[in-house]
Parts: sequence; C-alpha cells; structure tokens
Amino acid sequence: MKTSKLKLESLSTEQWEKLCKCCARCCYEKIDFEGRIFYTRIPCDQLDLETHLCRIYADRDRVRNDCQRLSPEIVAAGILPADCPYAELVEDYQGPSLGE
Repeated sequence: MKTSKLKLESLSTEQWEKLCKCCARCCYEKIDFEGRIFYTRIPCDQLDLETHLCRIYADRDRVRNDCQRLSPEIVAAGILPADCPYAELVEDYQGPSLGE
C-alpha cells in the first residue's frame, strides 16, 4: 500500500486533530481475522454514544492499553473506515469490513 506519508507527517498536531469528523466508528471493537480487520457492533466502554466523543480522550492510550493514538503508520495499516478523513490521505486505501 502506498501512503502519502509526506502529507500525513507534515500536519501539525492541531491540523491532525481537525481531520477527525467525530463519527466514532474507529471506537468500535475490531477483530483481526487472518490479517483482515472487521469492525464489531461493540463500542469502547469509554465512548459516549450520544456525543460520539471519548470520555478519556487525552489519556485514552494510558487508561486503555488497547487504544492507540492515530499515527501515519496506523492509518496506513488499514484499520480505519475507507471514508475516514485520515484514510483519504492514503493512496489506494483499503478499509476494513464495517459489518454492514
């Protein structure tokens, strides 16, 4: 998979955070089955289902060891929905199955 790494890495922290459209789909549990990522219908216990915001956002990777801060490498790995603004910066991006 080719990535537009220069674009991703050249963003400031503020620009990076503003890419998120707060859909919260990435906050649903995922299953890796033979190298293919599938989303489940089970949200993270820290996701506020009304606001679609994380209750522990600033400390999410410290409080929940299975939560990782997004990075260009994680985005390029293909775990985000294909219409995610982060994924749109990756050429030929193949997103996971959203169980729909």
